[in-house]
Amino acid sequence: MNAISPWRVASHEGAFTTSQVGRLVGRDASEIARWTKGSNPLILSDYESLEGRIVLSFDALIEARLVSHMLRQGVSIRTLREVSRRLKSTSGAAHPFALDRKIVSEGFRLFEQEGDRLVNLANDCYAEPGLMRPALQGKVVFDRGRASHYIPYPAELPHVRIDPRVAFGRPVVVADKRAVPTGKLAGVARTEGLEAAADWYGVPEGDVEQAVAFEARLAA
Repeated sequence: MNAISPWRVASHEGAFTTSQVGRLVGRDASEIARWTKGSNPLILSDYESLEGRIVLSFDALIEARLVSHMLRQGVSIRTLREVSRRLKSTSGAAHPFALDRKIVSEGFRLFEQEGDRLVNLANDCYAEPGLMRPALQGKVVFDRGRASHYIPYPAELPHVRIDPRVAFGRPVVVADKRAVPTGKLAGVARTEGLEAAADWYGVPEGDVEQAVAFEARLAA
């Protein structure tokens, strides 16, 4: 069992409810909660519950992103649990799916890509490269092997990121060393207009547009 982190680390490790994680990875909060339950939880919670609600770290969010994607590709929840348990044991990491490793699937099994070779994560056997499914959307930036921050749409919305060290991990727009939550920017833009929001928070109008577009995608 992983050690429960004190709340003071949330300022640099992020803190997310299951509802917030669900919005970011396209899943219901109840499904995210199920992933944290059982004798072999798929995703570990790093904090004590808050008023009965499960609270997850940024690393747990990154794992939920991978789990959600692999389920859509056809990988079973049982396979994900088994591989997660095995990787926790071999790596000693509480969140092995959040480490800097390229995990892919053909729709049934999980592989780690090592150069031109694929390693089956269930048994460490090498496999012949076959028809791999599309890679994960977005970009996770790593620092010394650990996830540093996440850019959900690097091509279309490059200034929107999720960083556990900023605003407790809430999505923000980063511009000229300023970080403003996308929810706040989009809220002011809806009521006062893009220009007013840009002036109020001191960011370019284009970044306000990115915040509005990001919030719209979450609400879709």
